[in-house]
Amino acid sequence: MRDPIIVLKFGSSVLAGADDFPIAVQEVYREVRRGRRVVAVVSAHGDTTERLLHEARERWGEPQPESLARLLETGEARSAARLGLALDAAGVPARILDPVQLDLATSDEVLDAEPLAFRARAVHAALVRVPVVVVPGFSGRRADGSPALLGRGGSDLTALFLAHGLQAAECRLLKDVDGLLRVHPDGSLDHGTRYATASYAECLRVGGPLIQPKAVEFAAARGQSFRIAACGSGGGTLAGPYPNRFEPVVAKPPTRVALAGLGTVGLGVYRWLSGQPENFQVVGILVRDAGRQRAVDVPVQLLTESADHLLGRDPDLVVEVMGGEGPAAGLLDWCRRQQVPLVSANKQLLAGDPETLACLARGGSPELALAASVGGSVPALELVDRLARLGTISQVQGVINGTCNFILDRLHEGGDFQAALTEAQLAGMAEADPYLDVSGLDCVYKLSLLASRAFGRPVPPGSIQREGVGAGVEARVRAARDRGQVLRLVATALKGQGEVGCRVALEALPADHPLAACRQEKNAVLVTDAEGVGHLVEGKGAGRWPTTVSVVGDVLDARRALARRQTGPEQVRSTRSIQAGAEGAPTRRRESA
Repeated sequence: MRDPIIVLKFGSSVLAGADDFPIAVQEVYREVRRGRRVVAVVSAHGDTTERLLHEARERWGEPQPESLARLLETGEARSAARLGLALDAAGVPARILDPVQLDLATSDEVLDAEPLAFRARAVHAALVRVPVVVVPGFSGRRADGSPALLGRGGSDLTALFLAHGLQAAECRLLKDVDGLLRVHPDGSLDHGTRYATASYAECLRVGGPLIQPKAVEFAAARGQSFRIAACGSGGGTLAGPYPNRFEPVVAKPPTRVALAGLGTVGLGVYRWLSGQPENFQVVGILVRDAGRQRAVDVPVQLLTESADHLLGRDPDLVVEVMGGEGPAAGLLDWCRRQQVPLVSANKQLLAGDPETLACLARGGSPELALAASVGGSVPALELVDRLARLGTISQVQGVINGTCNFILDRLHEGGDFQAALTEAQLAGMAEADPYLDVSGLDCVYKLSLLASRAFGRPVPPGSIQREGVGAGVEARVRAARDRGQVLRLVATALKGQGEVGCRVALEALPADHPLAACRQEKNAVLVTDAEGVGHLVEGKGAGRWPTTVSVVGDVLDARRALARRQTGPEQVRSTRSIQAGAEGAPTRRRESA
C-alpha cells in the first residue's frame, strides 16, 4: 500500500514574499514527517501577477493573449523554483514538475481555460524517488503546445484538479486566514466566527476572491472535499457536500518559548520563532557567555547565563539546542518535573538518560519531542514510531552520520582520510573536534534512540558495538571498490530470538543496496517490517537548516498539542489580510523523507 498523497496549495497571500518560503517548507515538512507524499502547488508570490500584467499593459498596450499567458505563468514558475530551492536547503528531497512535464492539457481558451487531463504517472513516478513534488499552478498547455491560463486564482483549480486525478487523501488550500469567516446579512465579515464546514453553494456565495469560483464548481461537480486553512493550523473550513456549520474563532496568545543555545541551529530556530510573533514569543535565551559580541541582532535582554533565570520567565515550551550534558540535563529534569514540553536535538543527553529511553520504549510522551536528535530533517524517528505502532519491526539500518559518509565518499573517489576530514570541517559538516563523528559515537547515540522506540525496550548506548572511520580506512574502501561494492558506516539494530543486537560498523554494501546510494553528507534509514517490506527515508541529516526545520517541526507540533490540551482543536486567527485580499523497488517502499 502506497503512502497517502496530500495536495497543498500555497496562495499568493501565504507566499507574500521571498521571506515566506520557510513557512511553506515547514507546512510541507509537517506532512512529510507524518508519512505523506506531498504535491505542493504554488501561486506567484505576492502581487507578482498584478505587476506583470501592469507591466505588459503599460509597455505594450493590450497584449496578445498567448504572449501574455507566457509572461504571467513565469510568476508561478519562479515561486516553484524558490520553493524547490528552500526545500533542498532544508534537506527535504523534492522535484519540480512543470505543465509540460505533467502534460497538463487544457481547453483552447488562452486566459480562462479548463483543465482536461494530466499525466498522473509522472507524479507517481516522481513520488517514488522523492517525497515532495512542486507544481507551478495557474497554467497548462493547449492542444498545439502553447500555454493557457486557468483564470484568476487558477492555482486553486490546479490543486483540486491534481488532487482529483491522483485520488489524493486530502487537498488543502492554504491562505492567510484560517478558513471562511461568517458573513453577516449586510455583507460584513464576522471576525469571531468561521465556517467549520461549508457547502459548495456557501463557498460560492461568501468565498469572494479567497477561493476561485471555477475551482469550487469543479469540486462540486465531482463531490470533492477540500479544506481552507492557514499554515500551521489544525482546523480551518472543510468545504464539500456538507451542511453549513459555524464555530468561534479563538485567538490564542503566543506560545512563550525558552530557548537554550544560540549556536548555528539555535540562531536558525530563534530567527524562525521571532518571525512568527503572532504565534511565538521568545522569553529568554540561555547562552554560555552573555557578554560575547555577536554578529546577529538578538535583543540583549533575552540573553542569560542562568538556567534558573531562563526557567523563571514562565515558558510554555523549552527548546534545547545547546548540546552536551551540563545545563541541558537540568532543563530536561525541570521540564519533566513541571510537565512543560521540551524540544531537544541533544542525542548525547537523551540517549544517556535512562528515563528518556524507557519513555521511548513505551511509545514516547507528548512532553518530549526529540525527532531532530536523529537525522536532521530526515524523519527517521517518526518512521520508526509510525511502524512500531502499526506492527512489528524486524530491523533498522541506517547511514546516520553525514560527516563519515562524506569522508567515505571522498575516499571512494581516491582521496585520503585527512584531506577529506579537513574538507568536511571547512564545509561546516564536521566540528573542529570531530571525535564524536569519526569515532562512531554519534551513530551510537542515534541508534540507541531508534532501537529503543523500534523494539519497545531501552537500548542504552553502552550495549551497542562500535566501529568508527579513521586513518587507515583507505585500504578497506579500495578493496570494496575493486569488488564493485561501496563501504559505508552502517548502524544496525536487529531483533531475533527475543534479543536486540545493535552495532555501528563499516560494511561493504552491494552497489544496488539502498544505503549504498546515500551520497555525500546525506543520511538514509531503512526499516524492515515483519513482512520483510523495507521502508526508506533519506535526505540531509545535519546542518543549520535541516536541523532547524526538524526542531521547528517539533515546536509546531508541541504548540498544537498545547492548544488541544488547553482549549480543544486549534483555531488560529491570521494577522494578515482577511477575505478581501485577492490572489493573483517491489519489496522496498520509499517513505516520505
